[in-house]
Amino acid sequence: MTYLRESALKLKPIAKEAKYDIHKKLIRLQEARIDIRNEATLENILSARNPYFLRSTRKVASVLVSYCFDSYLLSADEVQFANFSHELRASMDERNQRLFDSAAMLELFAQNALPLRINLLDAHDRACNRLIHQFCIEFCDKSAVINWWRLTQFILRLGDTCSRN
Repeated sequence: MTYLRESALKLKPIAKEAKYDIHKKLIRLQEARIDIRNEATLENILSARNPYFLRSTRKVASVLVSYCFDSYLLSADEVQFANFSHELRASMDERNQRLFDSAAMLELFAQNALPLRINLLDAHDRACNRLIHQFCIEFCDKSAVINWWRLTQFILRLGDTCSRN
């Protein structure tokens, strides 16, 4: 990291307009990631799961939902980061600036990351709690045991629906 920072300091600074543009794109990225978390449903997070694998490895509802949610987010965030990277590269190319022309770029991310990160973590926690609650209502019996037959049927129906589309 020190090497990157030292080499970045030797390059010309990013223009003020470019910093503002990067900042706007970073905020849009984080807002999109928050939206993904807010709009996540059990159908989203369970649709590509193997119910037999889940049963063999996950017995606690919160662990099962967290695992599925995190896997779903990994894929969804990857798309968001790819879009962000593409937009950022195009924007910098328009300005004839290299993407990482200075430490100012790195500092811009660092300066604006904390509030955005806190909002993202809050959205993640709320979504995870909501999904766990919904999962327990739909797939746990009165004794708080996961009804694997019901869950398996639900996931298989989701798979059938996806394969028909």
